[in-house]
Amino acid sequence: MIADQTKWNERHAGRTGHHPADTYLLKMQHHLKPGRLLDIASGRGRNGLHLAKSGYDVLAVDISNIGLEAIQDAANLNNLNIKTLLLDLDHPQALMSDGPFDNVIIINFKPLKNLLDLMPDLLVAGGKLLWCSFNELQIDVSGFNPDKALYPAEFVSHFKKLNLIDYCRFEDASGHRDGYLFERNSV
Repeated sequence: MIADQTKWNERHAGRTGHHPADTYLLKMQHHLKPGRLLDIASGRGRNGLHLAKSGYDVLAVDISNIGLEAIQDAANLNNLNIKTLLLDLDHPQALMSDGPFDNVIIINFKPLKNLLDLMPDLLVAGGKLLWCSFNELQIDVSGFNPDKALYPAEFVSHFKKLNLIDYCRFEDASGHRDGYLFERNSV
């Protein structure tokens, strides 16, 4: 945890402001349910802040206390309903006590299997999982870590309790990416 936290704290230190919300999130936001939203690996909070401005009750989770401080400062300044949780996502069990959620978003992060396996239980019936991250084409472009890349249709059939609503591969200003939108079964 300490090495990951140090890496992300160094990356977030000294930055100001927030980038616009993710393009796939903006495209698919109309599918999300109103209510509680979990923003996993939230970084400095660009997506959680956007969704809080849209009326969502956001829990932003990250390993970087500096990133979470940036989110909380922006939320306080704009009177937004965002809570933060400092958590090593390699050990995600603590998320269960905060759920279930109407929506979970994961942007530019590939969770380990133990976190992925929690996804159905983190969602209410009919809840949505929106996930978008870099795919294997980004490896040659920027030296992106192959272990962190998504591969073609890698998770289309992964979740037994989640139905796939959308899967696409695309390129935007941030790079080559895969986007998934799932809905939690009612059973």
